[in-house]
Amino acid sequence: EPPPSWFGNGENPNNNPTWTNGNWLKSRFHFAFAEYRNQKNSNFGCLRVMNDDLVQPERGFGQHPHSDAEIMTYVVHGSLVHQDSMGNKGEVKRGGIQYMSAGHGVRHSEYNNGQTPLRFIQCWVTPQQRGVDPNYGQFDGNIEDRLDKV
Repeated sequence: EPPPSWFGNGENPNNNPTWTNGNWLKSRFHFAFAEYRNQKNSNFGCLRVMNDDLVQPERGFGQHPHSDAEIMTYVVHGSLVHQDSMGNKGEVKRGGIQYMSAGHGVRHSEYNNGQTPLRFIQCWVTPQQRGVDPNYGQFDGNIEDRLDKV
């Protein structure tokens, strides 16, 4: 669990009743990533990252760079606010999907501006072709349209 200052956040509050975790971020890593180091578990083919993240209210990832990665995010609950160096701004809500092709390089930020924790699943895939133009897309799914459907 990284210190809040690593991503431009202030100190964690001591007694905020809306927080479900002591730190601003709780991540479950399926492969070696960030502070989880394991050379024998660094990827599965082109699948580089599969994280289950919980971000506390009014916290997030300040602007940071990516390159040569295909990044998909599915919002389980809460709302994720995205802004990037390509000029994209978006809010991905529960059931929505965000896609970013980092290509030859992009900077972006992701925040939980809400008053409840945000949970999302994020997957990174190593592309076959490197150095392409960056791209962003978003699908604003309606979770109710998928409930109890085959």
